[in-house]
Amino acid sequence: MIKRENLKQAIDAIAKQDPEVGFALNEMLATGQIDVPSDADPTPADEPCFLFQNRTVPVRLYQYFSDGPQVLEERLLLKYGELVRKHQILSRGNSFNYRLAALDIHQAGLKAAVDYELNLALETSRQRLNRTRERLERGQGKSNRLALEAERREAAVKKLENIASDASSTGLPNDGRDPSVLFRGIVDKDTPAYFVRFPFSRETLMQAADINLDFFYLRFLLNCLISGYDRYLFAAIVNRRLAGLMLLTPVEDLFFADLTIKFIATVRGRKAEPGEISFPVPKGVGTTLVAGSWMYWKFFSPRTKRIILDAELAATRFYKGLGFHRSGNYQYVLRRPSSRLLRNIAVMAEHLPENCGRAFDEILALIKDQKKMLFSSPANPDQAANRSASVDFIKECLKARNHPDLARTAAALLVRHQNSISDAEEMLEFAQTYGLVRPGPGPNPDIAPACVVFDDLYTRHLEKIFHLENPGRIEAARAILQDPAVSGRFASLPPRQAELEELAWVHTPGHIARIAATAGRPLASFDLDTQTSERTWEVARLAVGGVFTLLDEIWEGRIRRGFAFVRPPGHHAEPDKAMGYCFFNNAALGARYLQYRRRAKRIMIIDIDAHHGNGTQAAFYESADVLYFSLHQFPFYPGTGNIGEVGRGAGEGFTVNVPLPKRQDDYIFGQALHFIAAPIAEQFKPEAIIVSCGFDLYIHDPASEMKGTPEGYGIMTSLLTEMADKVCHGRIAFIMEGGYSVKGVRECGLEVMKVLCRTADTDQRKIDRIRNALPSRTPALRKVIEVQGKYWKL
Repeated sequence: MIKRENLKQAIDAIAKQDPEVGFALNEMLATGQIDVPSDADPTPADEPCFLFQNRTVPVRLYQYFSDGPQVLEERLLLKYGELVRKHQILSRGNSFNYRLAALDIHQAGLKAAVDYELNLALETSRQRLNRTRERLERGQGKSNRLALEAERREAAVKKLENIASDASSTGLPNDGRDPSVLFRGIVDKDTPAYFVRFPFSRETLMQAADINLDFFYLRFLLNCLISGYDRYLFAAIVNRRLAGLMLLTPVEDLFFADLTIKFIATVRGRKAEPGEISFPVPKGVGTTLVAGSWMYWKFFSPRTKRIILDAELAATRFYKGLGFHRSGNYQYVLRRPSSRLLRNIAVMAEHLPENCGRAFDEILALIKDQKKMLFSSPANPDQAANRSASVDFIKECLKARNHPDLARTAAALLVRHQNSISDAEEMLEFAQTYGLVRPGPGPNPDIAPACVVFDDLYTRHLEKIFHLENPGRIEAARAILQDPAVSGRFASLPPRQAELEELAWVHTPGHIARIAATAGRPLASFDLDTQTSERTWEVARLAVGGVFTLLDEIWEGRIRRGFAFVRPPGHHAEPDKAMGYCFFNNAALGARYLQYRRRAKRIMIIDIDAHHGNGTQAAFYESADVLYFSLHQFPFYPGTGNIGEVGRGAGEGFTVNVPLPKRQDDYIFGQALHFIAAPIAEQFKPEAIIVSCGFDLYIHDPASEMKGTPEGYGIMTSLLTEMADKVCHGRIAFIMEGGYSVKGVRECGLEVMKVLCRTADTDQRKIDRIRNALPSRTPALRKVIEVQGKYWKL
């Protein structure tokens, strides 16, 4: 399909911009290093391609037929950039990490392609600006129109110059509160996806060249910027990566206006290229883009009557599933979204600012319209799928916090038609569990005393692999939550996945990349103790995000205390190192979340795991705004946590280690909290307390030598919640760390939950005995008091 003369045309075009590169490519073409496949060569089905050093380089079909040889320039330069970088690495003669070298080589190729296209776009844009200025000076055409055109072209030149000169800016949103985010949706189960105007930067252009989506090659994107169409170019960003692109253009008439989805493509819908460096591919990006276009219609284009698109034949089923209806040959129209699209719309609506106007009223009307779908008894799989999507939409509304009208409208629909909707009672129970309230009459609904983060997905880490830190720990948590002593006394919270930029608050990019690289691999090892399985990357991020979800509820005051039953644990994970079964430091990231998202000034982390939290200590060792307190067995793994480790620099005095000899009991643990942690907390005045709660102080735990009991965990929890009530309005979040006896997790965890849910029958005499003790009689505590007395009144 591609001929040698097409390659020659592309290389000649490159030579005009960069003679040196053009000469090298011409030499490669002449010597057969660049060629077209012969009839005998295996080639990708249905796609044009060429050969670069005998490796197949596919070219997107639409791009080639639409723009011909010019699309070959980008692919040629990418491969040439990779070749140059590969030669540079090999010429050093030093040993190197093959995976990191492959990433470096690929990045060099992307940079070469982007630099070339940027230079070409700048030259084109400047030429057009000069021609427009000349016409304006000669008085050709309408001066106002030419002046506006010159102003637009000048702005395009400045944008391109800024992109070309600033290699550090990514243009990617940091989180859903970033002003560049128009709407926040979800992909997969609950991963945030940001609907934004395409954020032009070197980073995003390199990502665009990398994913190489149909329609959206580099020259097309830059031409949109030059011509002023960049305001209609939208992207879905997932984990700070481009996941999909869409060109949404207005078509206006005297009496009406349409929005046309001119082009749309996602990473899930594209074919992978040979040797491509893969990343987890999210599901639902196309739905997010279409939901974003519907929201854009309602909030920014009120004159528009409908959204139209010319669907590719292979994608018609997808578009019909979102609510598009045929309106001519391959033309489809969206006036009302389907149930499948509505869940993402509900998520986007929940994250809107308070003043939403009429558009929000239309979303409320869509909730009421679901009654017919909910009444139905599906007769075929398609109808059943649509009804299931409608139920998901209603449940999403019932979880609303920022816009309680969504939850109230959905609950009112279910209550009004409870006898006609078969699963209305189940969804109302869902409203109680996830909405933190019991639906019903009266202005003061019952508030649960505690909340819990729990998800079956936490069992997917090291699933079916023999390991001390195994899914049985989550099954033990499930048994706790189903126990009659606490069942119905807490609100459940669905976790979300932490975003890459959130992980970077504590961990280095290299560390994050190393964990990400394990996705999909059956088994990978970081040390003798610390292994990953196929879904560890996903589950570890879900553990961090679960902590964030819990902290959101506590900080907002909807609840004061809660427990995140998450795994893998986190307190051994250092900024650049996974160890001790830990990959990301859940507690440290939770503290940073409160600081960066909630503007908290002082956080206290209390670690009651038998092993010292070396990772948490390392994260805040020089910090005065996060106080780290740990009681643990010593000497013991990981070897840190000695009494003299008190912090450094500005952080001196804000690390408090209570190293205890083996075989200590509940009595000593309680004294450490009452006589050391509590007075320090009263002086430090944290705005929230995070508890790294390990269950390996338990007497029968296989990974420690302590003598803690379930009753002792109840006592420690009572002391900790009392401390939180005194110093930070009761705000306290427990996070599961270690504990490798399933029985110990179940029995000790139940006692903790009973205190949090206020159903415990604590022996007050034992707590009084702790308070009336003399800690100076315990050598380990006496030494800590002596050392910490330099910084605190104890």
